Amino acid sequence: MALISQTSQQGFQALLWKCRLFWPVSRCQQLFAVSFSIPGREKVSYCSFMTSSSATLPVDSKRTDVFPTKKMSEINSEEKNGWDEEIKEISEGKLHFPSSVGAPKKRLMNQVLSRHKFTNIQPPEKPLQAEEWNRLRESFPSPEMFEEVMFNSMVRCNSPIDVAKSLLTHVAQSNGDIAYNLLVKYLVLCVQQGQTSEIRDVYDIMKIRFKILESGAYNLLIRGLSNSDQWRMALTLLEEVKKIMTPSRTNYESCIKAASRHQEMNLAFELYHEMLAKDLVPTLDVLQAFFDFTRGMKGAELQKELFGILLYLRENQIYPHKTFMRSIKLWFE
Repeated sequence: MALISQTSQQGFQALLWKCRLFWPVSRCQQLFAVSFSIPGREKVSYCSFMTSSSATLPVDSKRTDVFPTKKMSEINSEEKNGWDEEIKEISEGKLHFPSSVGAPKKRLMNQVLSRHKFTNIQPPEKPLQAEEWNRLRESFPSPEMFEEVMFNSMVRCNSPIDVAKSLLTHVAQSNGDIAYNLLVKYLVLCVQQGQTSEIRDVYDIMKIRFKILESGAYNLLIRGLSNSDQWRMALTLLEEVKKIMTPSRTNYESCIKAASRHQEMNLAFELYHEMLAKDLVPTLDVLQAFFDFTRGMKGAELQKELFGILLYLRENQIYPHKTFMRSIKLWFE
């Protein structure tokens, strides 16, 4: 059976295991399989990008449960546009290079500008065989950038998963390795399309390949899983993030919304207070979710929590938008 047919019928992880890319080194040597090296620090951090929602804002040290002075309308606007902006940056190749990479700033800027020249490249509409990918790569003006530029275009055009998977398979078979940044771009596509099984497969692969994932990858994983029936795994990843860095606002809000959707309000408010304690300012979007998903529910503690949110809005002169006001009105009714 053709390789492309296999990719459409099984998860990406299963395919890579079949290619022997992730077996133990000793077994690979015994079977004369393609070997790969664990990338160094520079390679791992190459695709390190932060979402706008990961920034923290100061909160009154005397009252950690009160919003800071920054207008909530501004905060909510940032969160609303954060995902689109992140996708735009990825699709245009505008990645944020951390200082630890050590590469000259001028060279990094030249790489960004070079990728930007190819933002109009259109990806294929169907999966390609290895020979077809090779022909496209050879005819590309900058062959060394072909895979990255092609994945940027796939993200921008929201290409079918099978198309992206066929390119990853070709890279894996040609190089015996898949770079971190390509896995992250494939992950973006999976999150965009709600491909839960593929998201889990990519996570399993990345945990085998890399000791620590950067914040951008965790943001994508938690966002994708929290919107699926496997939302509790997003909570597990949140705990994993806590061990190595401060979770972003996006991490918390994705989990809060998931818990609220499933009527786990005690858990949702626990995460909410934990978020406030870390000086992370919630957006109006997540505050509205509390009123949307508790409609019809009763309980003194629940009522106390919701009235507390209304009190915060009043004390900080925060004016909910129309949909949020409607949610509050319906909750009261």
